[in-house]
Amino acid sequence: MVLRITVALDDREERLLDVRSAATGSRLGSIDIRFADPHQRFGLALDAAGARAAMEEGVDVRLARGATPLWIFAGPPAPAAHRPHLLPASAGGGPGVLFRRLAAVDSAQPFGWMEGCVLDALTDLASAFPRARTALERHLDLYAGRGGLEYEDPRGQVADGRIYGVEATLPFAALARLRPRHPALELALAAWRERTDDDGCVRDGPTTAEGGYTAGYPMAVIARRRGSPELARAAVRQQLARRDRLIAGGALHLRQLEDGRRTFRHWARAYAWYLLGLVRTARELDASGLAPTAELWAAARAAARTAVDTQAADGLWACFVDAPESGPEASGSAGIAAALAVGHRAGALDRRAAEAATRAWAALTRHVTADGWLAGSSQANKGGEALQRGGYRVLSGSGTGLLGQLGAALAGLRP
Repeated sequence: MVLRITVALDDREERLLDVRSAATGSRLGSIDIRFADPHQRFGLALDAAGARAAMEEGVDVRLARGATPLWIFAGPPAPAAHRPHLLPASAGGGPGVLFRRLAAVDSAQPFGWMEGCVLDALTDLASAFPRARTALERHLDLYAGRGGLEYEDPRGQVADGRIYGVEATLPFAALARLRPRHPALELALAAWRERTDDDGCVRDGPTTAEGGYTAGYPMAVIARRRGSPELARAAVRQQLARRDRLIAGGALHLRQLEDGRRTFRHWARAYAWYLLGLVRTARELDASGLAPTAELWAAARAAARTAVDTQAADGLWACFVDAPESGPEASGSAGIAAALAVGHRAGALDRRAAEAATRAWAALTRHVTADGWLAGSSQANKGGEALQRGGYRVLSGSGTGLLGQLGAALAGLRP
């Protein structure tokens, strides 16, 4: 049995929770929580005696390490799945549980790139599964259901009616598809204009791999819906600027800083963001005919070759793809594989890409928990590169969305 808790607010500390019987005080274990995100699940596996004590006596959770309080969902009005609960470990995971988790409102993530990964999975699945379409509508209603935009930024500050940064605009791809006249789309367009540098690259400061997926791809979706060649060309520029700035010495980097330095060399999630930006943008533009995509597909094929060549025998990618000692990493693997599958379905990536995606799916579905979350993911990079290399792994809501995208692509589903 697993004790599951859900963090409620952005957190930037390394913490340890002490879990004991509420009746006797006997120790049941501890939960290691580092740099948690809102809505992120953590768990403690209980043996038979611990599970019996938890059910009969209740549990007492105390902060054993940490300078400030850790906020978790603990009662109404939080949804039941967000509150502390016991989960039968024998319930099993796998694809069915994954898709049921995604097709529920409690799979919602913080607005921005995390929620965008889930929205893209639901968008892809909605063509075949009515429950996914219903969940997609309910997710959008959480943030854009009253005609505007209501959410909190990555530090938990109210950001209603504004765009906090480049990572915030991934959800606008789903919004543009379902609600093409929603007024919040104008916020994204204005934010991109304000953040465009002299080379046409949208950025907050550093140039990031995320931006190809979180900004360039939604641009392409909106361009297609509005028939805008100008916006389509801007979507292409996002991808090519990142190709030119982030690849150096045969390696992709997550960021190029304003002084020219690059960081997070060969990081798996950088490949996921870069490839997803390329293949999803190119596919949208191919469907619209608004801008040429040959350079996008050429860049995708080059990155895909590196990805396929660095996939481990177990079907996953290491957290840093050239460093097996950094350990297998599930969320980056799901994103890379999703992009490979999408590109192959579009006819632009070869059979090796499809085979790599299929191997990854077989491996990753074994990492799905009994309640449908993708385990084995490195934490969000608030803790820097050292945390990424240190082997710490968590459940990932965005990774769950990426795995849903992979499943949809392998099944041939698309919006």
